[in-house]
Amino acid sequence: MVITEMIDIEGKKVQGLAVTEPGGQGHPNMILIQCAKGYLMCGYLNMDAAEKFTDPAVLVGGKDFDEVLANPIKGMTKAAAVLGVKEGMTGREAAAVLSD
Repeated sequence: MVITEMIDIEGKKVQGLAVTEPGGQGHPNMILIQCAKGYLMCGYLNMDAAEKFTDPAVLVGGKDFDEVLANPIKGMTKAAAVLGVKEGMTGREAAAVLSD
């Protein structure tokens, strides 16, 4: 099943997209949160591809939108760092940077 949700990040709307259990029952969800200038992604999505295409992308783990926004980021592309994403940020903090 595909779930979409508009999420408020400091007064700005971002779009969450989740594919539940894409590998079948018991598999983790595939999550993407699209911001104005880039996106947060789960481990299902490819950080090397994001870097190759110079996307401002941030890797964050979590089973749903709330966890992805609350958890610390695990990595980012160079383009995300240029925009101001920093190690130690939560997904919500990174989303705020990518939504300015």
